[in-house]
Amino acid sequence: MKINNVKYNSYNQATFLGLSFRKFKQFKLFDEIHCTFRPKNEKIQDCDYFVRIENGYTDTDFSIKIDDDDFNGIGSSTLTLKDDTTLYNGNIDVISQRKKYRGAGSVMKLGEVITMLENNIEKIELYSLGQAVYFHSKFKFRPALTSIEDLKTYITDDILSKRSDNRFKEVCDLAQEWLNKPESENSLEEGNSILYKYLQTVNEFKLNKNPVYEIIPGFDMVLTRKNILDNKDYFNSLFKKFGIDYQINDQSAY
Repeated sequence: MKINNVKYNSYNQATFLGLSFRKFKQFKLFDEIHCTFRPKNEKIQDCDYFVRIENGYTDTDFSIKIDDDDFNGIGSSTLTLKDDTTLYNGNIDVISQRKKYRGAGSVMKLGEVITMLENNIEKIELYSLGQAVYFHSKFKFRPALTSIEDLKTYITDDILSKRSDNRFKEVCDLAQEWLNKPESENSLEEGNSILYKYLQTVNEFKLNKNPVYEIIPGFDMVLTRKNILDNKDYFNSLFKKFGIDYQINDQSAY
């Protein structure tokens, strides 16, 4: 990974100043950084954010906090070291409804990715409420259901109910094939992958805010280091979009 301090990038959509790190216990954490999010819609006002990491009450937890330029709290994301290879994201919350769809949650998610990579963590786990499943899946979090019966319910109720929509033909065919196959040791992994493909399809067609596609009630999700490295170009484009001079390269795997 390459990290430099810059004021502006060619996209001129956001500004992160003085990206630097400090040591807290066993963690390498970034210091406070400033971000200006410029929406594509010119009628919407730019949003200035200050992002920082606060030490937790124990040696194994910390929070990513985000404030506006008036020092009002906008949101937070709490992370706990579950074991040597796993961070658990206890919550991610954007308090301000006015800022909810203006990059605040995305900035915190990218902060989690940076923290994960800088500390050689293998995965981040979380439980996602149904209303946030599509948001997390945009950052390549994958469903991590451990019950075949629960998977069958989501695949039947959420995926196969869309079989008349040609946009979902491929994922519906995979879902029906999965249901028809005898259960095996690979069934959980395959079922979760099909559910992930469905989530990505919903996002692709920008249907994630349509109540018809609401996921109820929600489920466990996981983002692995491999997910990030396999999608490094996508994450690098997000860093660029938000003005974060941080690039994931081939050496990030080591």
